[in-house]
Amino acid sequence: MRETTSSAREFAQLLGPLRRAVLKSTRQAAGLPELSEPQIEVLRLLSSEGPVAPSRIAGALQMASSTLSNLLKAMTDGGLVERARRADDQRRVDVAISPFARELLNTYDATSLRTIENFLDELADHERAAFDATVPVLRRMCAAFAATERAATHG
Repeated sequence: MRETTSSAREFAQLLGPLRRAVLKSTRQAAGLPELSEPQIEVLRLLSSEGPVAPSRIAGALQMASSTLSNLLKAMTDGGLVERARRADDQRRVDVAISPFARELLNTYDATSLRTIENFLDELADHERAAFDATVPVLRRMCAAFAATERAATHG
């Protein structure tokens, strides 16, 4: 393994603050309620996959079932998700995104995109080119880490 570079170290230190800053800026710009990153992850999963069992959510998000249970209770109480017994097995419950939460997520995504685009519009041409060149590398990094996670989980 190569020696750790200062840019790798700085990127690792910036990742969390960057996510939080984008989330906070987006919330403020759209007047959105406070949604935590785990709540947004659950809503994204439910939005793309439809109603699913809590165990599917826990597995997909690498979340302990007790943590997810508490999160889903708060999300149900807040009107973000709906729980329903399965028609084919009344002992099982699926979780679905609520219409209210779908609207919030759509607003969050549109506002987040505008917030990032506004920032990018302020960059010099060479900075914008560097950003654009970085996106495929970040996508590859995300896929590599996800594959490592899957291998460790199913390994």
